[in-house]
Amino acid sequence: MKNCLVIVDLQNGFINENTAHLPHKIAEFISSHDCFDSIVATRYCNTSETACFRFGGWKECMSGTLASELVSDITPYVMRSFDKTTYSGLTSEFRNFIKNECFDKMYFCGVNTDCCVLATVFSCYDSVQDCAVISDLCTSTLGEEKHRNAIDLLKDNITAERVVGSCNIP
Repeated sequence: MKNCLVIVDLQNGFINENTAHLPHKIAEFISSHDCFDSIVATRYCNTSETACFRFGGWKECMSGTLASELVSDITPYVMRSFDKTTYSGLTSEFRNFIKNECFDKMYFCGVNTDCCVLATVFSCYDSVQDCAVISDLCTSTLGEEKHRNAIDLLKDNITAERVVGSCNIP
């Protein structure tokens, strides 16, 4: 079985008091698991043309800034990254990569559970790609309650069996 770990938007600009623990936790997880054929990351690159900028007035993680770069804890493990300007990381480039690599299962972790992780996983699930969310390797910049609410939505919508803990990954 061919597996891929997708680290969603673990970028400098998304590290705060609610997410600071996650980069080290994901790095430790990766270093103790060899069940992934590929480890990739998505990276939100804000521009003046994104919905977040135009409708929300959000001006963080601008493309080309330090805030938009992946955190250093995970960069040694990431084989490839996919830039995006939307909540979902399932860009056409990423879809082609998944198709060409013939992954049996996609595992997701990262930030923000209540936004980009949720949107990316829903897109993956909708494209009939087997996927799972590693719940304890996700979090939200807005805190634990937002993360928990998103996990509940994922359990309800992609099935509870697809929301797993890191201890359940071989």
